Amino acid sequence: MRHARIAMLPGWMARPVLTIVAAGLLLLPAARAADIKELTEKLPRAYIGEFLWDGDKTVQNVVITFDQVRALNEQNAEALGCGSYEVGRRVTKIKVRMFVRLSDLEVELFERSPDGDGSFETGGSHRGKLSDDFQQIDAQWTTTATGQHGQLHLRAVASAACEPAAAL
Repeated sequence: MRHARIAMLPGWMARPVLTIVAAGLLLLPAARAADIKELTEKLPRAYIGEFLWDGDKTVQNVVITFDQVRALNEQNAEALGCGSYEVGRRVTKIKVRMFVRLSDLEVELFERSPDGDGSFETGGSHRGKLSDDFQQIDAQWTTTATGQHGQLHLRAVASAACEPAAAL
């Protein structure tokens, strides 16, 4: 019952306490705006790593680059770019769109427009976590139609191109 305690303060003391509380509430959105700005400026523009379907030992090498990162509001950012998956000598290039929630660094990454024969699965999304230092993404893919899962593990690199990992 903190509100009751403030009300019981002598009049000369209650006013400064309420002023400090109100000022703190006014500054909160400014702090969040700075945080979203920090996220959009410091999010690495390139990640490499691996994807594996659950129950399958075939490693798919993944490269993702973001050429556009922007704040959607004070709590959410969007990153757009491209990527590639390499299995053996077969490479599939894709477009990617990732959403990041600032409060807990939860991510959702969508893949679309794969090149090739159309066997690449884009009906679903990766949901997971961006590390506090923005250097790693760990997420689980879930296929919408079947519920099939796979694991994505990415780490930031200084630069990359939407080409096969072996070409880097």
